[in-house]
Amino acid sequence: MKMFRNISKFFKRMGDVYVSYCERIGSVISPF
Repeated sequence: MKMFRNISKFFKRMGDVYVSYCERIGSVISPF
């Protein structure tokens, strides 16, 4: 159970990084 919690936390962190990365790319492609 503890390992599952660590995995979910890891995926949440990767999701946050992915969202911020996509926002940065989107702002570069379309600055509007």
